[in-house]
Amino acid sequence: MRGKRSSFLIIGTAVALSACGGSDVTVQVLGEGADGPSPQANLEVFFYPFDRDSVFDALDAEASTPKPEIPEEMLATFAQIRSLQEEWRSKEAEWSEARDRMQTLSEEMQGMDPRSRGTREYMSKYEEFQQLEGSEGRLNREKQALFEQFTAMQDSVTTQVDDFKAVRDTWEDDAYAGYFDAEQSLVIELGRQVFADTTGADGYVTQALPAGDWWVNARIRVPVGEFVWNLKIDPTQVDTLRLDISNGGERIRL
Repeated sequence: MRGKRSSFLIIGTAVALSACGGSDVTVQVLGEGADGPSPQANLEVFFYPFDRDSVFDALDAEASTPKPEIPEEMLATFAQIRSLQEEWRSKEAEWSEARDRMQTLSEEMQGMDPRSRGTREYMSKYEEFQQLEGSEGRLNREKQALFEQFTAMQDSVTTQVDDFKAVRDTWEDDAYAGYFDAEQSLVIELGRQVFADTTGADGYVTQALPAGDWWVNARIRVPVGEFVWNLKIDPTQVDTLRLDISNGGERIRL
């Protein structure tokens, strides 16, 4: 369940834990927006007194059959779908930019004195508008063709995806049936509970934690599924701890 690395998100964590006792842990979650990192508001962040992934690893090992893995052929198709999606969105952005510029030029020319229509300024705007008119039509056709390819390829794997999901969900229902019992046993054994809180508008959340080992767990939806962190808090870190893509993993979720 732990997949490839990705560059979609960054989490910045400021940790203040003393060696002999607990304290506050502040986490900021930042997503990769159009203009750079952007705070992720209303995101649930969990604090576990144990390594949650290790529990799933143990359940995987105890399962009566191996965990179903997405076929390589399907993964290759997903890669093509993502590539087409990126091309389509890029072309759509070009088309939108050309259309907006045409609208601006049209308004500027309409606002000019009719007597200025033979001036160099007017003719420059008019020539630019004509050039953009041809580009806008071409870009519109290209983006539409890419969108049709993108949706057609998505449709082509719908049946395969549904079949795989049915197999995987059945396997997980059986293999992970004991997860919550295992979690409860660990909580009782450690004498600590699982904490959860939600980030504010600035992407920050602060949680007071008792002394001991703690793991931060957070996940955000991304185009191919989700980006997940399951990170042990280092009590020796007293300043801001920057956690980047090397601390998380991208997981394909069908």
